[in-house]
Amino acid sequence: MTLIRTLRTCLFALLLAPAALLMPGQARADLLVGAGFLNGLVGPNVEWAWRRTTAWVLPGAHIGSQGFQDDDLRWAIGMRRRMDGGTTVTSGFFSGLLAGDLGGEKSYERLGLGAELGHQWVSNHLRLTVSGGMAVLQPLNCSDYRRSSQCETAAARESHKLDAEPQLTLGVTLSLRR
Repeated sequence: MTLIRTLRTCLFALLLAPAALLMPGQARADLLVGAGFLNGLVGPNVEWAWRRTTAWVLPGAHIGSQGFQDDDLRWAIGMRRRMDGGTTVTSGFFSGLLAGDLGGEKSYERLGLGAELGHQWVSNHLRLTVSGGMAVLQPLNCSDYRRSSQCETAAARESHKLDAEPQLTLGVTLSLRR
């Protein structure tokens, strides 16, 4: 239960972090819109880019072994900061935090929280990012993701319990710049 509370607290802090960036001198942000991919999640990518930091939102659907599953809606959010002191309008390396539905299946959501490292290539009208990282997925009880009839006995509940586990992440975004 403590890990779930910690994940929710970190997710809440990550959601409020863009507001903290809107201090004097940081108020002007460029809006970048494009497409993104993160661990099978594909959808529109929306980013707010300040001088050295960006915040992004990626709602979308999952691409599985059966192809694009438009009835399996997912989401991810994150923040990135330039590592080398560069700006968001120049090419270079970044580190970041991400959170969202990083490991669920079609019938349930499995939230995760993690960190990423990546590189961005910036031209006059496009920005491409490629990143990799590690996230921790929340633990789930049997009843969180299976029918109640499959979780009636203690042995069934224990055998179908999902512990917190690491998840590698791979992300790519392509955004338009003005």
